[in-house]
Parts: sequence; C-alpha cells; structure tokens
Amino acid sequence: YKRSVFDHFALTPWNIPDQKYMDSVVALAKQGILFLFDLGYFKIKAFARIADAGAYFLSRLNHQTTILHTAAERLQPLELASFLTTVAGSCIETPIFLGAKEQVACRLVASRVPEPIVNERRRKAKKKAKKKGYTPSKSHLQLLAWNLFITNVPHTIWKREAVFKAYPLRWQIELIFKSWKSY
Repeated sequence: YKRSVFDHFALTPWNIPDQKYMDSVVALAKQGILFLFDLGYFKIKAFARIADAGAYFLSRLNHQTTILHTAAERLQPLELASFLTTVAGSCIETPIFLGAKEQVACRLVASRVPEPIVNERRRKAKKKAKKKGYTPSKSHLQLLAWNLFITNVPHTIWKREAVFKAYPLRWQIELIFKSWKSY
C-alpha cells in the first residue's frame, strides 16, 4: 500500500470461494508482511500459518469463532457478548486465542458502534435470519453493537487506534475490484 505496488496479483475463476483461495494467499507469507482480510477470508488455520511465518494479519472477527483467554493461569472459553457488557468505555483491547484446536495468539480490538448503526445492523440481521428460517441469537445481536477486529500485530508496533485506521484500507482494495468489474 505504501509503495502503490502489487506484490502478488492473480486472476481466479469467479466460482472459487475466497476461503479456498486462502491457502494460496497464505503461501506468500514472509516475515513482516501484513495481510488485511475481510470475513470472506476468515480461516483460523491460515492465521496460524501466517503467524508461524512471522507475518501479520488484521481481520474482522467471525462472531462464531471459539475464543479463549487466560483466566486463573489456564486457557478458558471467553463468552464475548457477556465480556463486552462489562466494558465501560467505547473501546477495548485484550489478548485472546482463536480456535479450540489452533489457539492462535492475537489481540481482540473492539469499538462501540453508534446506536443508529447498531439498530440498522440488527434490523438487517433479523431480516436475513427470518428469510433463512431462524432467529438470531441474543448474543449475536449484542455483538452487532461492536466493530470487532483481530490482529497479531504487537501492541508495540500498532496501538489500538492504528488498528481502527488500518482496517479501512481494505475498502481501497474493494474499490479497485469494483472498478475492474465495471470496466
């Protein structure tokens, strides 16, 4: 992004899902590289491989992911919706582990969303759930009040605020895709 240069570029068939292509993307991991992912690329095994290569990732959090945290010197499941109800301020950062098997060490960085946006997110979630024949869980509806990010970039490199500034760069990538599809 800083150099305005593509390090890797590939055209793939339109019917290959992002998660399937993820393994090819992860093979590019080198020490110090940063990967910005949207939820289509959310794959815990891939995050583990990126971390093992000494590279970094930043992604939104899939709310259905198993999250662990250290409590009483042991890893224990973290019920995120309940945990976030204890947050007094508008932002939180805490160390977590992703996945029951992989246990990828990272940081959860979260910020509250303004009420009108929360209401719109909940309305859309309920509409989608109704269309698919289920009811969204109370916990899922609570989590919609937050922007939830995960990253393994150390706090010494990126403060919490840097995460909130870096993730929107992902939108620049989407704009490129949109312009390519239009022309």
